[in-house]
Amino acid sequence: MTDPDHVDHVGGVEVSDLISVTEDLLGQPVLKASCPGGRDRAVFRMFLEDRTVIVSRRDNTKGAAREKRILEHLAPLTPHFPQLLGERAGFLFQTDMGPVSLANTMGALPKAERGDLFEQAIVSVFHYQRQIGRPVAAAEVPVLFARTQNRSYFVEGPLRTAEVFGAALTGYDPAAIAAEFLPTDAYFLKWDNRFANAAVSDAGIIGWFDFEDSFLGAGYEDLAWLAADEYHALPFAEIYPRFVRRIEEVHGGAAPLVLRRFHLMSSLLIALRVRRIGRHLWKKGRWYTKQEIDRSDRVGAHPDMMQALLLRGQNFAAMEKETWALTSMYQQIHDQLLAARSE
Repeated sequence: MTDPDHVDHVGGVEVSDLISVTEDLLGQPVLKASCPGGRDRAVFRMFLEDRTVIVSRRDNTKGAAREKRILEHLAPLTPHFPQLLGERAGFLFQTDMGPVSLANTMGALPKAERGDLFEQAIVSVFHYQRQIGRPVAAAEVPVLFARTQNRSYFVEGPLRTAEVFGAALTGYDPAAIAAEFLPTDAYFLKWDNRFANAAVSDAGIIGWFDFEDSFLGAGYEDLAWLAADEYHALPFAEIYPRFVRRIEEVHGGAAPLVLRRFHLMSSLLIALRVRRIGRHLWKKGRWYTKQEIDRSDRVGAHPDMMQALLLRGQNFAAMEKETWALTSMYQQIHDQLLAARSE
């Protein structure tokens, strides 16, 4: 009988060869290997006699080098990150933060309990940022938007979102938002803090992984990624008070400024996620099923996730004058997709 978890060749890797490398490095036999990131990515979970470990290889060599430095120099400072076990043949070996992603854990919960898990994710961000503090220089983590052209490209994102859907976007001034996102090295940013990039350990600790795109920044950016994640599909009214409460606890008198920039960043990241879902739809011509999204880290191109994301986007965009124009764009996209589904 064929083992459904058995894999032979994934992401350009001969699994039997990788098993030999793993056994040589860790000194234990590998009982089984699985591919939690899907069969087109070189990310593996190796099952040993007493534990599981994660083994990965990235095509982006700069990103891989950044991830290794973060695991070497910053991960030991916090229990919320995996620990580096070694490197061999271009593969990074690290501890396994948990067998089930935070996304799947949330999806399995009754809706009434998802908000509390969401708040635990918020708290985990503040924890690792405080535990790491100002990152050590040896980690060589780049500063977000250190290059003006990168900041300009990011704030112009909603224009590209409108273009993908053929929606009108008038009155949006990217330069006005760019002035709010000046580069700083105050905190470590995991970046891409989507729920698929985290897991809950047996000890109940939320652990984050994948650091090839990490930066230094102001701190609120990682919170905005949580707000912009389409997977959890939680409404604005459920999650926003939790952000406010925790930001006020941590930032005190500076909370109003932090919240303002959090609103702006959330709006732009929601536009980014909407854009990626739109590009998937035009390329593939169909939605993913929930099961397809759950099996691997796919963009949340599911009608329920998209609808919740668009509504959340309208709420965040309406909070600041610089993003008000996005409310109409999100409504146009919502109406467009609703019409398409009714045809």
